[in-house]
Amino acid sequence: MRFLGPEATRKALPMADAIESQEVAFTEDWEAPLRSLLGGSLVMPGRVGDVMAVKVVSTVPGNPAGMVVVFGGDGSPLGLVDGPTLTAIRTGAGCGLATRILADSGASTLAMLGSGAMAFDQVQAVLTVRPIERVVVWSRSLDNARRLAERTGGEAADSAEEAVSAADIICCATPSTEPLFDPDSVGEGVHINAVGAFKPEMVEVPAAVMERAYVVVDDYEAAAAEAGDLIQADREPNATLSELLAGSAPQVGEDVTVFKSVGIASQDVAAAHRALLNAEERSIGIVL
Repeated sequence: MRFLGPEATRKALPMADAIESQEVAFTEDWEAPLRSLLGGSLVMPGRVGDVMAVKVVSTVPGNPAGMVVVFGGDGSPLGLVDGPTLTAIRTGAGCGLATRILADSGASTLAMLGSGAMAFDQVQAVLTVRPIERVVVWSRSLDNARRLAERTGGEAADSAEEAVSAADIICCATPSTEPLFDPDSVGEGVHINAVGAFKPEMVEVPAAVMERAYVVVDDYEAAAAEAGDLIQADREPNATLSELLAGSAPQVGEDVTVFKSVGIASQDVAAAHRALLNAEERSIGIVL
């Protein structure tokens, strides 16, 4: 059984491979029960095909710890993957897949709203699937925005409106409980990835934008229970990412597209399994 720590997980799961893994995560043959809070940890079991995994990650502030345990079809454990690192990569990769499907092929400017643990991989995912020439980062902490901008080859903005008004693609990854920007700052043809509002009381995208947008979610049940952006706007999604991939989703007619993700366990299963397969092939990590 192989163990992948944070550094090994990143080495074993480059973003292009992670995005490919999400195509598997959103096939029709998957299960992802709603996450449970047990003590100080979130527990997320899931299945894709004959591979099953359980992710356990800490919810204690200041303690980014956790693990994903992957099991084969016969129930034998295949390996362990660092939970927080995998979560950041697969969250970005899910948005990368949605961006590849929904965003304008010539999109060249990305606005990244937020500079926390999810932000770097959000940027990397969009850079992987679109010819981005300009990255504009906004955060409530200008110093943090500048650090992420330097890390991603971008520039820091003084306000969310400044970042959004210039963007073809917007990524939101914050713990906000109120909309991050004025709805009028979003132009036609813009694609938005929103991953931060994973509780009913949280929101990043203004209701007026959700109302005018074609909205895609990772899972109907999870979105109905957790997606604050949709719950507060009283907005039903148009489709799931699985339906888009299967070609069964309604045609996009709206001038803005939104991928609203709360994260589901099938993403962890597919990404962790791909990381372990890559690690075995490239001799990455520790064999226990």
